[in-house]
Amino acid sequence: AVAVRTGKSEREARVSALSQPQCIPAWRCTHPPAWKMATSVFTLALPTTAAFGPLARPSATRTSTRRVPLRSLSVRAASSDAGKDFPAFAGVSVKQTELGECRVRLEVTVPVSVLEAAYAACIESCAETAQIPGFTFKKGGSRKKKEDHLPPADILVGSVGEKEFRSACVEEMLQNSIPVAMQTVAATALQDSERIETSFEDLAKAFGGKDCAPLGDLIYSIGVEVVPTITWTGDYRKLKITVTSPGDDETDALEAESIFTQQLRSLGTMRVVTGRGLTIGDQVVMDLDAVNAATGDSIEGIKQKKFQLDTGAARLNLPGLIDAITGMTVGEERTFPLTMPSDWPQDFIRGVTADFTVKVSELFQNEVPQATDAMASKIFPEATTVAEAKAMIVESQRENTKALLEQVTNEALVDALAAICDAPLPESIIEETGRQMYSEKMLEMQIGQKMSMDVINQLAAPEMVESYLKSSREEIELIVRRTVACEELFKLENIEVTEEEFKAEVLAAKAEFEQYGTEYDVQRLVAQAGEVLEARKALTWLREHATITVLPPVK
Repeated sequence: AVAVRTGKSEREARVSALSQPQCIPAWRCTHPPAWKMATSVFTLALPTTAAFGPLARPSATRTSTRRVPLRSLSVRAASSDAGKDFPAFAGVSVKQTELGECRVRLEVTVPVSVLEAAYAACIESCAETAQIPGFTFKKGGSRKKKEDHLPPADILVGSVGEKEFRSACVEEMLQNSIPVAMQTVAATALQDSERIETSFEDLAKAFGGKDCAPLGDLIYSIGVEVVPTITWTGDYRKLKITVTSPGDDETDALEAESIFTQQLRSLGTMRVVTGRGLTIGDQVVMDLDAVNAATGDSIEGIKQKKFQLDTGAARLNLPGLIDAITGMTVGEERTFPLTMPSDWPQDFIRGVTADFTVKVSELFQNEVPQATDAMASKIFPEATTVAEAKAMIVESQRENTKALLEQVTNEALVDALAAICDAPLPESIIEETGRQMYSEKMLEMQIGQKMSMDVINQLAAPEMVESYLKSSREEIELIVRRTVACEELFKLENIEVTEEEFKAEVLAAKAEFEQYGTEYDVQRLVAQAGEVLEARKALTWLREHATITVLPPVK
């Protein structure tokens, strides 16, 4: 949402969220009133890479967020139709056992009368579709007609197949008994967290009589995750935070000058370099690979063919690389050690010493033109003079610094809130959140670094995902705890979004997508509109009640 996604435009944030590939069900939230908090309130904002891929140093003008999907803190209520056709379903009983760690087991007892009702329903359903000579049946039709009657059970089961018919009976029984059982935890269960613990084979044994008839009462178990019990270890109404400003007038001017230089270099003429090696200022095309110096294992996500690097303008996130390749000529291959930086996107290789292998395939000298008013609009849109372009870049950088300060402040606020929120975290939520974070990280890397499908497939391997979940456990838990804490705050303080505000946000979002001709999912857009509004309101509440100290930037 706006308050935390300030490094991106709102449209970029919307497009990112609505075009996100869902590798797993993302907490399929229904967002009931007072419990649908914005995903971005609890995101961990990280810099994206600049145009030159994984080695680019994060730019203050480009940031992204890791989004964690939120779940509603209640399961769907039992269907009002459950048991309507078969009153015997009211005989289903449930015994609840607390397992700890946000888990509950429901022991469901289904009386034989309920099984018989499910059996009868399956007999009628199969009779409608089975084509058995001499028998016709239509559910709800008149049974007084001689030609409209059920075939014998043995003939019907034989035509369908015992295994298929027994499976249909189990499904019918579950569809009608699970909503009844879930009513006992409807106020606390996590959306779609219910899992049947009893094996299907054991369930099917209940229909082990003649012609798959029920044998007696059935007992099966359902595992459910429930809302964690939250204890506040501090007063969330009196938070105190200290943040460091990401910039000031001096740093903004330096950053603006760097951006101006990059833009000007992009307008230069490339000349093939001959008779010398690479010098700083050249643009190089090279094949890149790296292995862990300690283990010899390849570092996934590094290997690239024809990687382009402008040594005169790139904002590198890998100190030592340019020095290591300086002097290389076309066709030359060189291997050298580098230490992966502490802010590398893949945290499980941060601080690792890697042996890089580089082979130069092309080398160009950039003949940078003299800046003139004629090219001002190419340096910055709508500028008519060089001076105006520079002024606009400075102003843009100031706005960006302001936005980044708001972002880091919001991050500090939700972190402070999460720090005083003592609650167990559901394991399935942690895993699912981590998997979606990894999916989003891959999407960002694919877009920002233009990786090949081979590299993408390597990163998507199960062992890579599991490695990320293990190494990033602390970070994932932090995001989930932010979710829990902020949703509790939202409920306790009765923060609300009016219908007028919601409608206006939906229309604004819809108009943005249509303006740019971008496809979108209507349901996700509507859900996200509510999230954006509630994120703004939650963060506004935190800002109004917290003591915030801003320190000058580090220089």
